[in-house]
Amino acid sequence: MGTKGDERRAQIAKAAVEVAAERGYYGMTIQEVADRVGLSQAGLLKYVGSKAGLLSVALEAYDTHNEGVTYIEDKLALSPEELERSPALMPEWYRLLARTNLRQPRLTQLYLVLRAEALNPAHPAHDYYAQRGMRLRRYIGTVPWKLPPEFATPDQVAALSMTVGSAMDGLQMRWLGEPGIDLVETWARYEDILFPLPHWQGYR
Repeated sequence: MGTKGDERRAQIAKAAVEVAAERGYYGMTIQEVADRVGLSQAGLLKYVGSKAGLLSVALEAYDTHNEGVTYIEDKLALSPEELERSPALMPEWYRLLARTNLRQPRLTQLYLVLRAEALNPAHPAHDYYAQRGMRLRRYIGTVPWKLPPEFATPDQVAALSMTVGSAMDGLQMRWLGEPGIDLVETWARYEDILFPLPHWQGYR
């Protein structure tokens, strides 16, 4: 569709994220998203095809704005010598995720709202969420993290990340739903529990 089409698709993605974050998939309508971008329903459907296609656009926007993946890819690109000087540190990675999610609360809300809805096997994002966790754990298990010696296998690393990620998801729910919670400051306190010193000295 060219540059103009790309710009319009970006507008649609932004509106889809906003509406799905506010109302979930079941509360989202083609009409509301179309209204937010100044299109008719028919005009919007030329870009996304269907309501399920609109959901895919929103989830693609979530996956695209992911600084955590960039961190890992940068570490994987380092030589062994460079990695020794600048190691992949899982606590550092989760701090980055907390700062990133603080800057993009709508995307964080989208992820959590749809994740809850998608527990229903009939939800169009059910497979996305069911497979995403497994893919992420396998991916994290391949990263050359600098970790305490008890985390020596990919399965142990994946279990650690799932534990920490579950804590992050729970905190994000509270941050979005309760007043007075600072995501980054509270995560720093979580970190002292999840990665306690002195055991994690040199690994954080």
